[in-house]
Amino acid sequence: MAKEPGTGGVRQTRPFLWLGHLPCLDLVNTEAVSEGKPVDMLAGAADLMAWLQEAGVVTESAARAAQEYGKAEMGAVFREALALRSSLRRMAERLTEGKGPTDEQLDVINRVLAERATHQKLVRKGKDYGLALVPERESAMQLLAPLAESAAWLLAEGDLTLLRRCENPKCVLYFYDITRNGRRRWCSMAACGSRAVLFALNTRRW
Repeated sequence: MAKEPGTGGVRQTRPFLWLGHLPCLDLVNTEAVSEGKPVDMLAGAADLMAWLQEAGVVTESAARAAQEYGKAEMGAVFREALALRSSLRRMAERLTEGKGPTDEQLDVINRVLAERATHQKLVRKGKDYGLALVPERESAMQLLAPLAESAAWLLAEGDLTLLRRCENPKCVLYFYDITRNGRRRWCSMAACGSRAVLFALNTRRW
């Protein structure tokens, strides 16, 4: 474990899972099951900051700025992240059952979206130009805005038929199927997929 300055605690060394293909689903997948026992990969604000950086949803400058936030601020961000994760999991469960999100689940997403206050800025990109979003007000809670934006994209523009739960009944991971044939069944072939293949081989009648 390693001490993370300014992020409110000690970071765990457990690796994160990147199987969901959408940040909002990867956040849901920070809760998993290992050897039949629940595993939470976010034990504190330090874990959350490490996850946000690995997920690529916060810039290096935002990560450095987060080191200036106090323990109370980062604690509030961590609690909001857990509330968002819980709401997104329930939403994913409903969507994969063919149901729509509840008003409460939409309210949680919109609450986090409301933290985003930005304006566009023209920036150089090599010999070309592009637009970048620049915060108009600084808030620790803005660290979570990209996750809510990912969930909003899923609902507003994504194909909900491609949102799946791993077919291993003991697995609790979700993913957005971006395979060419749209027939992905497992969180990963290295985990649940390989176990399913071995089970089928062991139970096949010759």
